[in-house]
Parts: sequence; C-alpha cells; structure tokens
Amino acid sequence: MAINLEQVKKRQVPAPKTVKRHKRHPILSTFLFAVMSILIVTGAVIYGNHPQWRTAQQVKKLSANHSKQAVVTADKVNSVAKQKGVTPDYTGTGGLTTTAKLLKMAKSDQAEILRGHVAMPSFKIREAVYEGTSNHVLAIGAGMNAPNLKFGQGVVPIFAHNMGDYNSPYGATKFSALQNMTEKTALGKPIYLSDGKTVYTYKATQLAYGMPVGQMNQSLTVANTGKAKVKLIACLEDQEFWAQVKKSNYTNYTAKKRIVLTGELVNEQPLSSIDGNLQQQLK
Repeated sequence: MAINLEQVKKRQVPAPKTVKRHKRHPILSTFLFAVMSILIVTGAVIYGNHPQWRTAQQVKKLSANHSKQAVVTADKVNSVAKQKGVTPDYTGTGGLTTTAKLLKMAKSDQAEILRGHVAMPSFKIREAVYEGTSNHVLAIGAGMNAPNLKFGQGVVPIFAHNMGDYNSPYGATKFSALQNMTEKTALGKPIYLSDGKTVYTYKATQLAYGMPVGQMNQSLTVANTGKAKVKLIACLEDQEFWAQVKKSNYTNYTAKKRIVLTGELVNEQPLSSIDGNLQQQLK
C-alpha cells in the first residue's frame, strides 16, 4: 500500500512552543534577598527582645513618681538623710538584677535622696539622679557612687542601667542609648546636669566603649585635673554578656565591661534662663 507522505505530515503533532524565560536581573535578586534577610533578622530581634523592652517601659512609668520631690544639694544630704531615715548606699556597680526584682524595686516607695537631673537630648537621655548607687536607686533612676559630689565641680560619675532596649521602637530608657554611641555620633554633644536651680552644660569629649569594670573603678580614683567633668556610665551588652545571660537562664545579668561617656564643663546658667523644652527635661 502506498504511503501518502502529505497525510503523514498533517497527522504529526506539532512541536511544543518554546517558552521564553525571563532572566531575573542580578541586582533585583540581590535586593530582594537583602530585604528578606532584614525582615527575618528584624523579626527575630523583636521576638527575642520584646519582653525586655516591655519591662523597660514598665520601669520607666514606675520611676516617674519617685522624682516628684525636692532636689537636695550636697551640703544638705546628711541632714535630709536623717530626716527621711535614708542611709545612702554607694556599693552598686550598675549591673542589672532579675526582671522580677527590678520591677519590685521600681514599685517600692522606699525613700531616696534626689540630687537633680541629667539630660542628653541628642540621644533622648533624661533621668533623675539620686544619692548613692543601690539597687533601688538604679531601679528608679540614675545614681552617684560617692558622697559629697557637687555638680560643676571635680568629677561627677553618674551610673544607670543599660536596659537592653537601645534598638526598641518605643525609645531607649535610662542609659541604654550609650550602647549605640560612637565617637562620631557622641563627641561634641551637650550633656546637661541640673540641681534644680543651676544648669551645668558639659561637652562630650571622650567615649570609652567596653572598659573592664576594674579599670573603670581605678580611673575614678585618679585626681581630676583641668575642667570639671561628668561621666555617664552603663553596662556594655556585648555577645559575651548575652551568652552568659542565656546560659544562666536569664538570671545572671552581671556585666564585666562598661561604657563611659565623659564630658567637660563648658557653661553654667540659671535653670530659669534656658529653653522651656530643656527645662522640662531637667526637672
């Protein structure tokens, strides 16, 4: 039987059409990968630290009531301490205690001696400063670790907790903002101290990031030369610190390093003479 070649050709199934695949642009691929990575990391950070941020906000609210009292100058600390039945404790070193204890102390109505306020507007730092550095003082604000310290004279070391909320969308509390400081962003910025009557303006001149506790303590014993200074001091929360915290099941918050921001006195003026917004931060 003869084969009709034309019929055979018509019955052949046509070859499937080639689908053209668009090549993804390498820059676009890199961008999408970067965005996804950022979202994953951000989500992990928020999930891991949100309870800590929440604790910091609770402590901030509880601390507000303690600063509603008259400021006591250095020469009147002893007499006011006797009146209130307060024994200033200068032994604290700034290390965080457990969350439960921290909240309990922040709620406590234990009497303390208010010495003034500290503010660094460029980093949204604003804290009441108390006599001493006890756990209770550091739960409700910032503290000074030696008696007879006078604003605008000698060296005034001020300690406060690093609450671990330096990347919080709610804003850093206490001295947590020191964690994100660099020499480029911090040096030259003003630091203000107020004793209720006078505002002492210091200019940030030195940032020691990760100073061992022993070295820091020794530096505070060195006699001051030159201009009067203020030192804002908080714990450094580095990888070593967090490894220890996690290993202890979140019970050991002892930090072995400190962040120390030093400022030199450049001006002093009456509290009533400064900008209204800054006044509110200093009382």
